[in-house]
Amino acid sequence: MKKIYIALAIASLSLAMSSCGNDDTPDSPEDEFAGMQKDVFVLNQGNEGNNIEGSLNIIDYADQSYARNVFKTVNKRSLGGTPQCGIAYGSKLYIGMSQSNTIEIIDRKTCESIKQLRLEDSKDGQKPRSMVATKGKVYISMYDGYVARLDTLSMTIDASVKVGPNPETIALKGNMIYVPNSDGANYPDFGTTASAVSVEPFKEVERFDVPLNPAMFLSNGDRLYLLCRGNYNDIAESIYEIKADNSYVKVADATKASIKGNTLYLMNYPYGGTPEFSRYDIPSATFTKMNFEGIKSPSNMEVDPLTGNIVISSYPEGGGLEIYSLPGSVAYFKNDGTLIKSFDGGVGEACIFFNYK
Repeated sequence: MKKIYIALAIASLSLAMSSCGNDDTPDSPEDEFAGMQKDVFVLNQGNEGNNIEGSLNIIDYADQSYARNVFKTVNKRSLGGTPQCGIAYGSKLYIGMSQSNTIEIIDRKTCESIKQLRLEDSKDGQKPRSMVATKGKVYISMYDGYVARLDTLSMTIDASVKVGPNPETIALKGNMIYVPNSDGANYPDFGTTASAVSVEPFKEVERFDVPLNPAMFLSNGDRLYLLCRGNYNDIAESIYEIKADNSYVKVADATKASIKGNTLYLMNYPYGGTPEFSRYDIPSATFTKMNFEGIKSPSNMEVDPLTGNIVISSYPEGGGLEIYSLPGSVAYFKNDGTLIKSFDGGVGEACIFFNYK
């Protein structure tokens, strides 16, 4: 199956996507959503060029249901352009919209909006990309070169730290936030640095060298990994283990990764290739191939840190190509790869996160 990877990379640099949600909505949707277990949250970017807005969908493990366009149904307004990141923390959900440059703070049970932060005049960073949370704060990488700190009680951004250009998906390990400085807006001259930002005191402690085009840090609290996207040509997308001295060792070629305990879950779907999945046991450094029924053009993969369920979203296909302006699908599997259920999804499932913090 062909993948228009370079085109996607350039599109992500301009942040030209938006999001959508459609489908049959039940009577009294607010009541139904309030009663949902809300096990998995799926953010759909949509497609700005086709006027498809952002949306929030929810998987409920208990009754194996999938609710679509929840935020708009409950709040009677759009979630915003290009939902990029989200996290469940405390009594709230925090969702960052890149194109509309906002952060939506939402009641975790009812999905009602509590507050919207508009960032167009913010000196603490703009264009949210990724979120982590600890000690009553949500930390947000901002694509214009900052990590911002959001206080969950006042629901305001109270501090920020300048890092490298165009930070992407961040991770927590101990007292440190690790930040990949992709320099993605400088395509094709991507970055080769990462920043280590301490939580207390909140500051950049060091900046160190990493492979080309760093995109996503992952940590299980003990080990630290970094997925780098290469140049979308002769330098492959790969995942590396980052050692205590900031040296790195390649683990495998991969286009997406997720972590649970001592296991890395890897997806490798390079341009022009077919998707391959594997499980990497960290202590033994061994790989086990995995197969997922019906997955041909995956767009994202995450592992539930509590249940071990694996959630995979996919693009729709047409004429041998992936289609980025039509709804795809979302499926979740047992940890051994057995399909539990699949659903019609939204347009551009950009972020999958879980209801566990």
